[in-house]
Amino acid sequence: MRAAVLNLPREDAATKVNATLGMVFFIGSWAMAFGAIFLSFLVLRQRVGVWPPEGIALPSFPMAAVATAVLLASSALLHLAVKREESDQPGIQPLWIAGLGLGVGFAALQGWLWMDLMGAGRLPTSGLYESLFYGLTWIHAVHVVIGLLSLVWASVGLKTGRYGSHRLSTVSNIAIFWHFVDVVWIVLFLGFFVF
Repeated sequence: MRAAVLNLPREDAATKVNATLGMVFFIGSWAMAFGAIFLSFLVLRQRVGVWPPEGIALPSFPMAAVATAVLLASSALLHLAVKREESDQPGIQPLWIAGLGLGVGFAALQGWLWMDLMGAGRLPTSGLYESLFYGLTWIHAVHVVIGLLSLVWASVGLKTGRYGSHRLSTVSNIAIFWHFVDVVWIVLFLGFFVF
């Protein structure tokens, strides 16, 4: 069922600009919030001297690297889906569903990271590293869940014809939010696993 069946009007340019501007402000406010939280992380980390602190069980780097790759692949598929729909090419739904599936895979891997750390006896109350790791990744996980629910919402809208090339700003903005989730994870990944 496409727009012709639902008889939905085409989105005008002002609606697209307003929707995108709204998403830019939304992401900008969350970027400032994450920036403040991450700055606190850096200040606390600097006080420790050696990072990560010696003698603690760290989350699995290979698992975190795979999770990062899965999240980036998810974002790439969503980007391709939006570009495909912008040019009115068929095939957005399979790309969108694949991106959503990889997003769910990332969420599962993120949960596995927590279980791996808890299995090593490292709880949020075990020390500074653990407290920061759980706290920051839990805040990120809330955004992952919001992103996944939004991806499902857009998927249903694409399937029913509510969204498509005639009305793409919602789908495009959900993809932009998912890219933001990616960027935040990359910063967390670098902060906890690389530097």
